[in-house]
Amino acid sequence: MYRRKSRRGEERRKIFLIAVLKLVLAASAFGLTAYYSYEVGLRVAQGETASLKDKLDEAVQEAHKQQDQAVGDRAALNEARKQADDYKALYEQVKPSDDIKELSALLRAKLAEGLDPHRLGMVIKTAQNPHDCEQPATRRFLVRTPHYRGPDTNTTVRLGDLVTLSADGVGGNGGHEQWFDADRPIKLHVIADGTKDADVSGRLPIEHMVVVKGSEFRFTISAAASRGFVEVVSQRCEYR
Repeated sequence: MYRRKSRRGEERRKIFLIAVLKLVLAASAFGLTAYYSYEVGLRVAQGETASLKDKLDEAVQEAHKQQDQAVGDRAALNEARKQADDYKALYEQVKPSDDIKELSALLRAKLAEGLDPHRLGMVIKTAQNPHDCEQPATRRFLVRTPHYRGPDTNTTVRLGDLVTLSADGVGGNGGHEQWFDADRPIKLHVIADGTKDADVSGRLPIEHMVVVKGSEFRFTISAAASRGFVEVVSQRCEYR
């Protein structure tokens, strides 16, 4: 009986030792697995961190590059604005006045008519301000329309027995009236003795000048107070 008990105790110890051994092996395996997982996770995390750091460095460098480019663009824009302001100021200094533009247009028109450039240049060189001017005179006449032609005594004026003025316009009330519409352009006819007839078109008032036989006639045409009439304020000066 004693031997049986001893044998059973020994079997129980073996079973216990085997169980302990299995537990130790299982714990070791779990520990190794955990350690391996930790190492793998650590290496993956380190790799991802390094990759993110590289991307962050690239993003920072690109941001600095864009900032430098923006600063350069802003400087170029300011320089372009400064140059534009300088050119504008220079143009304001040298741009022709309205009188110069009008004279240029007259010169081109005269040259287009075939006038000798040398003769035109001599006229400009010898031109002077008029002297010995008469007092301005005021006259008026009726403007002809498609529904009113009228006699010459009413539709023309004679200045200094050298210049004759007349005009054609558009009838009032949409062209149905005999009187002309003062808000519409008219065509002024200038007939000067010894010179080529001229027509001047435009809205009132109209200013014009003509030189005839040593006299300069300056006149302004404007709408008169009486409907259908225009008023002529003229002045005759000695032309030199």
